[in-house]
Amino acid sequence: MAFRTVGAAQLPSEVWVHVFGYLSTTDKLNIRSCCKYFKKMVDHWSLWKGNTVVLKKLCAYTSQFWTTLRRRKISSVVVQKASLKEWKQLALSLPWLTTIAVEHCFDVKAFEILKQFHNLKRLAIRRCRCGQGLSDAIVPLQQVTHFSVCEMHCAPRSDIISVVSKLSHLTSLLYHEGNHPIPRQTFHLMLNRLPHLKHLSLKMGTQHGSLPDDYFSISKTNTFPEDPQVGQPGLTSLELLDYMDPTLPEEALKCLPSLQSLAVDYRDRDVDPSRCHLKTWLRDLPQLAVLNVAKGHPISAYAHSIPNTVTSLTLQRVMVEQKDMKALGKQASGLLFLHFDPCSYNSSSSIGEIPKLFPQLMTLKMRHYNVPEREFLSLQQLKHLEQLEILDAHSPSPHLLQLIHKLQVLTNHRTQIIHSLGPRDPTTCYCTHY
Repeated sequence: MAFRTVGAAQLPSEVWVHVFGYLSTTDKLNIRSCCKYFKKMVDHWSLWKGNTVVLKKLCAYTSQFWTTLRRRKISSVVVQKASLKEWKQLALSLPWLTTIAVEHCFDVKAFEILKQFHNLKRLAIRRCRCGQGLSDAIVPLQQVTHFSVCEMHCAPRSDIISVVSKLSHLTSLLYHEGNHPIPRQTFHLMLNRLPHLKHLSLKMGTQHGSLPDDYFSISKTNTFPEDPQVGQPGLTSLELLDYMDPTLPEEALKCLPSLQSLAVDYRDRDVDPSRCHLKTWLRDLPQLAVLNVAKGHPISAYAHSIPNTVTSLTLQRVMVEQKDMKALGKQASGLLFLHFDPCSYNSSSSIGEIPKLFPQLMTLKMRHYNVPEREFLSLQQLKHLEQLEILDAHSPSPHLLQLIHKLQVLTNHRTQIIHSLGPRDPTTCYCTHY
């Protein structure tokens, strides 16, 4: 039987777009350079959903560059060191942007251009040098729901808090500014003006002594009764960065019973379990589903307090010994997601315990260094495992590739095994580890 060769142009464009959807950004760009036909296919907007473009030296970009971004319907950008003229060019070229991260902006007048982006929902300001006038430029952006401010220079804290307080439709706030916590009264005044807020990320910094017990206890003096969309007050997600006990007291989270996600990134390790406030916080969070911890106290200090409602657990540079694994398994046997990257003075591995302790796991992130082959292959026992990410194998050795192949055969290729980090979201700041 003779087979007829089918040319690229004879296949429907929908087929090519579907195929290209499985490629990485690098592979798509390589395919794009092959011919004009593929160039058109690769630039299809559906292949660039969620893609963020980092813009540097905007004055150097050609009209063809902007045409390509428009064809791809790019809606998220990071703008670095742009002049006022370049901001005007951006507003003319991509007026529909929904996400903008501003980096190294030294002209407060540039922020006034932001009001020309009527669809803007997510705004991040990082490492910018702004004096007075920032509030007047940002306050008109009442449609913004996600706001992040990080490492501002020369802008008074009062001005920054004034900006935040007036964005009354915020559902997410990342306040990574300054080296000390926001004073209680100022903090309460700010949050009282944010009735929709659900996610809050704070850089805590240094604090002499503890903040008041009612630091997170917000009396809703302004509940916006005229807005029917305002539901019951209460954060569902809290992130504490650069934190050390006893900055927040043991009773600090008792007033946040609706919290579903808690992330604590400690500034350093702490080997004194008597100072661990996390163990008390966890007992007051009956709806907690996601717990992320970096550094801080050994897991033994709070393992017994982890609610059995937790289905996602991240442990990074936390001291974990084999004896602690049983306590973890008892408290969180229903885990679906585990990012396990501990530190231990004991050279033995705990990976072999994971299938017995967390049989429902669907996603596992781990390091393979010092893990015996027998323990690595025991992960086949995780019958629901869909994705395994090996954190320390960006250039895997032949031995590791052989191990991965063995595991894939044992699992009948039901598990996706990743050994290279995915691209970092450029719109996020470097303060966050999760």
